[in-house]
Amino acid sequence: MTLIPVEEDKKTISGRFRKAHSFAFLDEGQIIVQENLHKRSKSPEFFEYFKTLNIDSIYIKELGYKTFLKLLELGVEVYLVQEADRWNRIKPNSLLSITIDNAKEYCSLGHHSKEEGK
Repeated sequence: MTLIPVEEDKKTISGRFRKAHSFAFLDEGQIIVQENLHKRSKSPEFFEYFKTLNIDSIYIKELGYKTFLKLLELGVEVYLVQEADRWNRIKPNSLLSITIDNAKEYCSLGHHSKEEGK
């Protein structure tokens, strides 16, 4: 099953993964959108919940490097959506696969990078 984090309108792809308002679940042509009940949970609690969802892949707009590493550990394939703002406009051939080799280039590296400019 594929997961896409979405905003409150349930169509716009969220710029946040764990704290997204809702998730769109794509499974064999069926799409179900559900509110993310763990958007305020800490990372360990969120990922305990996430493990129960049986997600194989996610389509995201942005992702932190540490979160990517956790998804990699869980066996989840991560794809960067570059050209669509809504989940129903995603073209699978335009997705960029995020791997351990390119993750530092495409994932944010956390709060530390913000501090370097000071």
